[in-house]
Amino acid sequence: MLTTHRIMAVGIATSAVIAAAATAAGAAPTGPDIPSPDNVVAGFVAERDGISLAQAKKKLERQQDRQETYDALTEAGVATDGAYFEGERLVVLVDSAAAKRSVEAKGLVAKQGKGQKELDALSKTVQKASEDAPDAGSLVSLTPDLAGQRVVATVTEDADPALTEALEAIDGVVVETGDELTTQVDVFPGRIMDLSPGGYCSLGFPGMQGGNNVLLTAGHCVESRPDVLDGNGTHIGRGTASRFQTGSSNSVDMGLMDIDAEDTGRPLVDTRGGLNGYVPVYGTSKNAVGSNICKAGERTGWTCGQIQAYNVTVYYQGGTTVSGLARSSVCVMGGDSGGAYIGTNNYAQGMTSGGPVNSSCGYNQGYNATGYYSFYQPVVDAANYYGVTVSTY
Repeated sequence: MLTTHRIMAVGIATSAVIAAAATAAGAAPTGPDIPSPDNVVAGFVAERDGISLAQAKKKLERQQDRQETYDALTEAGVATDGAYFEGERLVVLVDSAAAKRSVEAKGLVAKQGKGQKELDALSKTVQKASEDAPDAGSLVSLTPDLAGQRVVATVTEDADPALTEALEAIDGVVVETGDELTTQVDVFPGRIMDLSPGGYCSLGFPGMQGGNNVLLTAGHCVESRPDVLDGNGTHIGRGTASRFQTGSSNSVDMGLMDIDAEDTGRPLVDTRGGLNGYVPVYGTSKNAVGSNICKAGERTGWTCGQIQAYNVTVYYQGGTTVSGLARSSVCVMGGDSGGAYIGTNNYAQGMTSGGPVNSSCGYNQGYNATGYYSFYQPVVDAANYYGVTVSTY
């Protein structure tokens, strides 16, 4: 079992992508087993909003059009600093009149205010201030909130009032209470990533590093550079790199596994029965805050929600501080680490890192309206750091 930390970097999640020997995994799923792109999260959106499936698909199409417009603006060099959805409106943070005109000319909403960079800087200020505050160990996470123009500092319910007062004294910071978080690995039956030595985790997104076959996963899963076996006990690879350091105050939850030469990484997310098949991966991105997103995991199956923030800092049980994570309202549990998050555009978003210790998601629940949340390592950042080109369908 991996070391248990303070938030929950949820151990074994089967990522949708199955890297297994061709003889063991068989040919890539084809035909009706692969849902069309507009079905990836339409079902949970229909349930959440009380609308028909057809209406949900239209809503997602409109959101995706705005996402693509925003992506094109940033690729064209327009100076933007984050974006978030308000319903179907996409609000883009800008800091110049020229950028405002460019954004509005494309039909998006431009807003001048605190962007991602300013909120990230504020988070670092809060992190430094908390180190000298009483009961600093009760700090759970620091979340830049673009829509709220603030940083949300989450502390445990039993935190020393002096800690809360010290954090609230910083302009632009709001303090909330929440459960402790943890990274943990549990043993469950099914298609899992067996770590030797170690416990179990989940397969992540496969790709190429130079001419080498590799797979991106949560760093805490491969921190010890374990050999990796599939559910049948067949050797499929080995952990080769991790930026996760247990007990470190400067950790990042991204890692790399080398896939054995005879095995194949498939760019297909296994929905664990949630969509009765596989979801193809068409690319990688960081979709705007407020975008819909789903994840596949060994423990909780197919669960869905929305992207809530980027560049979140979390404090895992055991004293490991992890930065650079994204937060979502997707429910996860111990056993989901490494699991694949995918957006409405079939673009890979990230791999499960952790969540609250007291989450109880059920299995294949899709959208869950009970206030759960989780953290994931953005796949774009991991791929860029390791020089990996993620495989696409």
